[in-house]
Amino acid sequence: MFPFNVLVVKIMKKIILVALLFLSVTACESLYENNDDGIPRIRSQRDVEAYNATVSSESEKLVCERERVIGSNIRQWVCLTIAQRDALQRQAQDQNEALLGR
Repeated sequence: MFPFNVLVVKIMKKIILVALLFLSVTACESLYENNDDGIPRIRSQRDVEAYNATVSSESEKLVCERERVIGSNIRQWVCLTIAQRDALQRQAQDQNEALLGR
């Protein structure tokens, strides 16, 4: 009966390894799922252009860049609308002026 137990243990190890591999791959993929903000998942510049063709206001158009997100070496698309980028720029300028005492 001893060889049977060894065989079962080996099979269980393989099943566990395959399951862990599957879970790790799906977990990484879930990091890049759609946001709940209604903007579809961006995978290429073509996707950005297709989205921007559906938007009427210039400030609602997306500007996307591939960046390394903090905590990861994997580059991914980081997209902001033009209005969001302008707001971040104004906020950064205000913070700089506050630090410099102007």
